Amino acid sequence: MAPDFQLNACDYTDSSGITSWNCGVGTFHSGNWIKFDNVDLSTGYNAFAVSYSSPQSGSFDIRLGSPTGQRIGSVNYNATGDWSNYQWSGTPSLDVKARGTQDIFIVSTSGAANLKEFWFKNE
Repeated sequence: MAPDFQLNACDYTDSSGITSWNCGVGTFHSGNWIKFDNVDLSTGYNAFAVSYSSPQSGSFDIRLGSPTGQRIGSVNYNATGDWSNYQWSGTPSLDVKARGTQDIFIVSTSGAANLKEFWFKNE
């Protein structure tokens, strides 16, 4: 089983529409995205977690290769009360068939959030 690993939101390699500060990402509104190059998904992961804050609920997709590429998971998140109150959310049903080295896109589909870190996990 592949070991869990973390990506910091500010370590993105490309983006559209977002702002970045103190190793966080903001202005993560519907249609905006961040990209991580050459992420080693090894033999696959079945869960994904995110540290986020938002005064409203929303969602985003985890996609391979492009902002419209294969969706390997979706995260629906609840409001945390304000922009500085970070909580954890995620999906326990990441597509474990996504393997090897991939470009990962985190694509906002609704709402708005600040993002700090992501974890790829096997649970």
